[in-house]
Amino acid sequence: MIIEKIDIENFMCYAGTNSMEFTEGINVIIGDNGYGKSKLYDAFYWVMYDQVFVPEKKEFQNTKSVKSKIISDKAKAAIKDGRVTASVGITFHNMEKDNVFILERKYSVIIKDGQVIESNDSEFTVMKKDLSYLNAKMVTDEDEKRRIVSNILPSHIKDYLWFQGEQVESIIDFNKQDSLTKAINVLSSIKRYDELIEIAASAAKSGNSEYDREVKRLSKDLDKSEQLENQKRQIESRIADLVQDETEAKENLSRAEEKAESLLSKFSDATKITEIKQRKKSIIEQLKSLNESLNEEQTSFHRKMFRNKWVLKGTAFLHEEFSSKYSAYENLKLKKAADLKAKNDLEAELQKKLQTRLPIDVPEPIYVQKMLEEERCLVCDREAKRDSEAWNKIKELIDRPKDNSKLKVSEISTLHNFSDDYKRLYHNGLALTHRISEIDTDITETLKKINDINGKIRQVNNEMKKVEDELQKLESDKSQSAEDAESIVAEYSIQNKYVKDFTEKVNKITQQIEYYRKNLNSINIQLKDLVTGEIPKWLIEKKQILNDFDEIATSTRDRVFSNLIAQLEKEANNHYTAMTSGNKSTRGQIKLRKLPNGNFMPEITDSNGNPLLGSNTSNLILVKLSAIMAIISAKSNDGIVSFYSLITDAPTSVFGEDYTIGFCKTVSKVYRQSIIMSKEFYKNQALRNELMANSEIKIGKVYMITPSIPENERADRNNLSTKIEQLN
Repeated sequence: MIIEKIDIENFMCYAGTNSMEFTEGINVIIGDNGYGKSKLYDAFYWVMYDQVFVPEKKEFQNTKSVKSKIISDKAKAAIKDGRVTASVGITFHNMEKDNVFILERKYSVIIKDGQVIESNDSEFTVMKKDLSYLNAKMVTDEDEKRRIVSNILPSHIKDYLWFQGEQVESIIDFNKQDSLTKAINVLSSIKRYDELIEIAASAAKSGNSEYDREVKRLSKDLDKSEQLENQKRQIESRIADLVQDETEAKENLSRAEEKAESLLSKFSDATKITEIKQRKKSIIEQLKSLNESLNEEQTSFHRKMFRNKWVLKGTAFLHEEFSSKYSAYENLKLKKAADLKAKNDLEAELQKKLQTRLPIDVPEPIYVQKMLEEERCLVCDREAKRDSEAWNKIKELIDRPKDNSKLKVSEISTLHNFSDDYKRLYHNGLALTHRISEIDTDITETLKKINDINGKIRQVNNEMKKVEDELQKLESDKSQSAEDAESIVAEYSIQNKYVKDFTEKVNKITQQIEYYRKNLNSINIQLKDLVTGEIPKWLIEKKQILNDFDEIATSTRDRVFSNLIAQLEKEANNHYTAMTSGNKSTRGQIKLRKLPNGNFMPEITDSNGNPLLGSNTSNLILVKLSAIMAIISAKSNDGIVSFYSLITDAPTSVFGEDYTIGFCKTVSKVYRQSIIMSKEFYKNQALRNELMANSEIKIGKVYMITPSIPENERADRNNLSTKIEQLN
């Protein structure tokens, strides 16, 4: 059903009366951010579903919630008292039946004294025109209105044909393993085969039950048959439980594999971040050790002033001066000792001469003193006048020196003897002179060591900066913090363990099911052996046919689904290749990978079928769009492409220019009609020219929308309207 026209009056930024006509092919509405593209999408959506998208809530809300916000601020500001209405009408043309449907929605409010009086709800009208008979009528039955809306865009395919750019993420969600399968089920006829399988399974169960009753009736040992039937029921119940467990285990396995796969693209980056963080940790430890060494050297530097005698630097001359003075002191002491010895020797000689006359202290000194006083020798009784020769000779007996032969030279050489102290100082100084000569070398080596440590610290700090820059860049580019990276690595390890555990569990359950099925076959054989008489041939054939029908239904569904998947994969790669043809970066190829639970998930792989890690956002969005287009184009004979239009707002917002043109080429081939809102062609005139001139793009109508508001009134929207310019 082709959209021929949309009429907009006072809806949001579209003040006044506005209109756009559309044709088959790709219709493009061009506008920069904030120019009204999303509001145009809201206009389409509002008519059909009585809802608009509220960016603040990031959800669609109905008219009752948003109320007069739907109405143009300019229209509301222009009326002080009275009614103001927002309305949108869409004209749909069913070209197969040649009839037209005009769907219109209105919302009115009363403004009184500048205050808005809200309405309860919007008004929705549907007019049907049969062009063949040139008649028209208003549809008044509400059920009929709902049927018409459903026929125009069935609710189960709405999300795949009308969507905003950010909704592409949720249509095919890589975090939801059944999203592609759901899309396939919705947009293909595979559900018919699922229904057929249910019918076949039910019929086979009925046929088997009828056959079992006949076998029991014809048994020659009813007790034995009853016993075997009980065993059979127990085994069938056990098999049913195991099948349920197997299904659950496969679901768990698929979830674990999916989580592991989703983490795999991040795992490499997370591992790099973790490795870099470990390097950073090692560098921090190294830096800590170097700083400790530096602090120790700096502290030791001050201790060495005394411990290594650095305080004596430049004092070598003091020892030289001391040595000189100490030498002079020793020489003087030796000279005095020699002089004293000569004096002692002289006195000893004199004493020796005196001793030849009288022994020492003979006569005793008191008698000698008495002789001097009496001036008479008491020995010979001769007179000895004072100062006479005889008197002086007597006096010599008192004045003669005492025996100093036992005195040491060192004891009599000086008044204060510091010889030992000076000698000790000399020897200490002599020992220090060797250390003083090494101080400069010691200081140089210590300073060099400190400089070396400082150099290493600078080098490690530079390495730390590089690591931090690398870590910051990785965290920024990959949107992962170091903490996130650690969580991803840990979670990836956990999910891999789950994959292993659930794989083992599935294998174990499968083996158990096979074991019980063999037992079941054995029991069936035993039951058949108990039969007396003949089982009706028609019953045997009925049982066989119904079981064959059950198997054929399942295998046919699997075969059809496998063929559909192969076709979808081929179609998806065709679309993906076309959309990325103008870009030279690595794109890989789309692979629809089957999960253990039977669902499929699109992924980008290399030529060897290995997941291509590190794909950019544009590629991932293109994969999702390619998958949607593949489902639609692969089932084009169902009328999806020819009967329904694609309407999307900003689907190319994350693309490069080359991707944008490729997207337009593909869309124009897949869909009979599409209406695309895009900003990429607004400022890039060359890209716009290519859009309108490229022969591979089936172009429809192209419009440029721009806001119309005076520069000095941009603080509010009371004078905002949108200018619509048709470019072709």
